[in-house]
Amino acid sequence: MKVVTWNINGIRAFRGGIKKALDSLDADVICIQETKVTRDLLDERIAIVDGYNSYFSYSRGRSGYSGVATYCKDRATPFAAEEGLTGLLVNHKDAVGCYGDHTEFSSEDLQLLDNEGRAVITQHKIKCQDKEKTLTVINVYCPRADPEKPERKRFKLQFYNLLQSRAEAVLKDGSHVIVLGDINTSHRPIDHCDPSEIDDFGENPGRKWLNGFLYSDKQEEGSDEEEHDKECEETDPLHGGKFVDTFRFFHPTRINAFTCWSTLTGARQTNYGTRIDYIFADCQLAKEQFVGADIMPEVEGSDHCPVWGQLSCSLISSPKPPPFCTRYLPEFAGKQQKLSRFLVKVDQKSAQSEQKNTLPGSQEEEERRENLNPSGAANISVKKRSLTSDLVAPKGKKTKTVNASSKPKGNLLAFFKTKNVNQCEKPLNLDEAAKPPITEEVFSVADTKSEGPELISDGSSQQCSTADTDQHMNTEHSIPQPTVTQSDAKKGTSSVFWKSVLRGPPAPPCCKVHEEPCVLRTVKKEGPNMGKQFFVCARPQGHASNPEARCNFFAWVDKAK
Repeated sequence: MKVVTWNINGIRAFRGGIKKALDSLDADVICIQETKVTRDLLDERIAIVDGYNSYFSYSRGRSGYSGVATYCKDRATPFAAEEGLTGLLVNHKDAVGCYGDHTEFSSEDLQLLDNEGRAVITQHKIKCQDKEKTLTVINVYCPRADPEKPERKRFKLQFYNLLQSRAEAVLKDGSHVIVLGDINTSHRPIDHCDPSEIDDFGENPGRKWLNGFLYSDKQEEGSDEEEHDKECEETDPLHGGKFVDTFRFFHPTRINAFTCWSTLTGARQTNYGTRIDYIFADCQLAKEQFVGADIMPEVEGSDHCPVWGQLSCSLISSPKPPPFCTRYLPEFAGKQQKLSRFLVKVDQKSAQSEQKNTLPGSQEEEERRENLNPSGAANISVKKRSLTSDLVAPKGKKTKTVNASSKPKGNLLAFFKTKNVNQCEKPLNLDEAAKPPITEEVFSVADTKSEGPELISDGSSQQCSTADTDQHMNTEHSIPQPTVTQSDAKKGTSSVFWKSVLRGPPAPPCCKVHEEPCVLRTVKKEGPNMGKQFFVCARPQGHASNPEARCNFFAWVDKAK
């Protein structure tokens, strides 16, 4: 059995198609994060892939944000599947279950934590040494802690704690567990390109959580292997948690093994990144069934690279996918839906009162409305449509009536039609050819050649060609060439004026180390320097000891020059 995790940074960005990408990974269970697709934007070519069955989780309030999906080959069809970690989104009987202790979370916290589409769980049956066992795969996209938003730090830690509670509850129920995905925290200094630049590296709350979630393989001198295996199974408090980082299990000392790089600085060229994508497995599964795990930095297409893990056990496929499978959604199953499904009555008073309340963190008011009334994936788009139709129905209806009765306005070029010009529609008359065309402005022959015949042709005619114009101009009674007029002089004056006002980007200086032209950047972070421009070295970001990486050249753009 082979599993793969990959943050793809947008599922619709695959150039060769999703099936080609999945086949190239050659795995039984493929977990992807940051799909950036919501239910209403999910395309059938993405949802229904030949040879696979898929399971999607979406963000409820923000389009093009977050989202995870798990693709299982038909020979690895799970027996149970569900969305989220809390159980609030489950609306069918074939769920995984085992939700753990939620006493430390409020009901609103639980609703918000499953609101952003960050988890999909599939449960499989495996055969190990002629024994049938259960394996639960938890695909997660953990939140990023924005330094500018302290509330998101709390949200991230809550998500971590909820994930640990769910994983340990499933493990306690007797199933093997794999937790994989974008965890968004580098664990050890060896997993970071430059840990010395981060103050209190080990004091980061996310790293502290990983220390408690993962089993520590540090052994005291004199302890034998048998004692170590016993401690791994019992996971005593001195050695941390119940799970193992499978990459470090096989490669404990490998350096420069990163899975994420900044695309803005070109850091992948110098391998200046972090390892934040993991495959975690419970201790017993890692020790008895895992035969290999590694990263795939050679695979491009995202700012992350895939991570794979190989197990010696074989999969037992379910005869049919669980109800959560994407192919069972009404829009893909080909089932006719009742009109009443789209006409859900909404209490406008309660909706208006909810809009007045501010949602904690970076959530939007629409996310609060969804979370206060959590429902299954099948009802997400229905509620959105019903809310919109109830709140703005009268205005929308009036607009629709006006549009239906109005007539087409014609081609956009009709608004730029020159007056009394019909050379392209009528045959050439030599008597008329002796007279210059009547237009709103006088153009010189040089202007006509440079800008093309469209300048003096009827905007509504599409049959006037350059050859026709040349033929008209080469007749015996050709159009007289006007001399330089006042309009030409005005044009020259205006061009000088605009060049003095709009000077274009300044000439880039050369950096001091490489003596190469720099690149122009603009400050986008809010603050006193917002919008200011500066020059930096054009080379990709890298470690200070790397001579091929970007040097520390920096210069503000002087607007006075």
